[in-house]
Amino acid sequence: MKEVKPLLEVIAIVAIALGALMLYSVTEQQINFEVSVKKSALKDFISPPPSRPFLAENYQTYFEEVLDSVLVVIDSTAQEIDTSSHTILLTGDSMCEELMFRFRDYAAYNKHELKTVIWYSSSTLWWSESDSLQKLIKKYEPDYVFFTTGSNELFIRNIQEREKYIQDIVRQAGNSKFIWIGPPNWAKDTGINDLIIKNVGKDRFFESRHLTFERKGDGAHPTRRSSAVWADTIASWVMQKSRNKILLKKPEIQ
Repeated sequence: MKEVKPLLEVIAIVAIALGALMLYSVTEQQINFEVSVKKSALKDFISPPPSRPFLAENYQTYFEEVLDSVLVVIDSTAQEIDTSSHTILLTGDSMCEELMFRFRDYAAYNKHELKTVIWYSSSTLWWSESDSLQKLIKKYEPDYVFFTTGSNELFIRNIQEREKYIQDIVRQAGNSKFIWIGPPNWAKDTGINDLIIKNVGKDRFFESRHLTFERKGDGAHPTRRSSAVWADTIASWVMQKSRNKILLKKPEIQ
């Protein structure tokens, strides 16, 4: 037994030394002599130091990613198609006449109500000076307005003078969901399309000037068949790209 005792003493000394070092490693105090006794990383392993909040950083990143996802979902929801029934007012110059027949099909198929008022040979000047759009909106109380004026102003000089009339028409539209259907150009205009886009915005202006049309004998008005295709294109644009998307699925009837 006497030979075992020294071994036990050595083991005890080593155990005490290791215990002291472990205790020191988890304390906040630093022992300084002429040399420093460096602490082990044991404390950092047991509890991360405040300068490296690993879990906090991970949770912050996680919640930021969740928040970004929520924001995307909210934005996407805001752009969803409104599937409820609406009263639609189709009004403007003579271009309304042939569009009206196809839009009647759309209204019936998608459970909307269509009101059509045509002012033949009208211009932005006439609509502005008469406040006619404001009066029609007050009378029919539409949720949505399709407006077609500009064909009689394709070749006017000093087109910038028409801007104040366009701005007044937009004012008359008020809070209605408003779409300005651009004229079906049969030749290059002097700037009426660009002027309307400037004041209405691309998401409220359907650009028709680059489309191809079959024309009536006057060389200007699209035929009924061509106007039906025109209306189909407008309806698709309203559902996909317009500011206020409403349900305008293509009717099964042709």
